[in-house]
Amino acid sequence: MNLSGVWDWTFFWNSFGYFLKTVAAFVMIIVAIYAVGILLNAVISAVRSKGS
Repeated sequence: MNLSGVWDWTFFWNSFGYFLKTVAAFVMIIVAIYAVGILLNAVISAVRSKGS
């Protein structure tokens, strides 16, 4: 059974690529905020352990 005519794979992959390009910037912002939070947590815990 040949299903190559049922789905337009070129359109699907082009749409998927466009979606990834659009969402990637927002995902990177969320990842950057999370990484800064982890870094601040490490710095704060290091300062607290040095003080005690």
